[in-house]
Amino acid sequence: MRLIKLFIPTITFLIFGCDLYDNAELNPRDLDSNFTPGLVFDPVVRATTVGAAAEFDVFVVAAENISGIHAQITYDANRLSVTNVTTGDFFSDSAQVNSSFFLYDDDNGILDINYFYLGNGINKSGTGKIATILFNTKQSFDATTLEITDESELVDQDDVDIQILSRGTATVTSN
Repeated sequence: MRLIKLFIPTITFLIFGCDLYDNAELNPRDLDSNFTPGLVFDPVVRATTVGAAAEFDVFVVAAENISGIHAQITYDANRLSVTNVTTGDFFSDSAQVNSSFFLYDDDNGILDINYFYLGNGINKSGTGKIATILFNTKQSFDATTLEITDESELVDQDDVDIQILSRGTATVTSN
């Protein structure tokens, strides 16, 4: 009888006391090595209200020896507008002072971000933020998608394309 009094509360605690793992909380930068390098958004979902901002970071994930990044992002220009784009810190390096260049162009639903090293023989490996994008919502909607397109590219120091194996998407909701 004593053992039953110990086991029943213990088993009840273990069954009901543990939360199931929620896959929605996965870090979008934790890509399987079979799908890297990649360009992804973080976060992958953002809820906002009409007229308010939705901020997304764009990351390069597990890149090897790259000297330049062109990220092309599509969005619904009837629902969103780009308010601001700021440079990330991927190519920031104290040993390479003022050696990177950042430029973006917003063309009514297509945002092109170019971020690269200036000069020869400079490259970087790893994961890091390439940009932060601030979108403004124009109207109420259930959901709209941001997508990193096939026109995006990673290049090495000789301007040779490096295949991107993962291209992220993100969702904005506005009510």
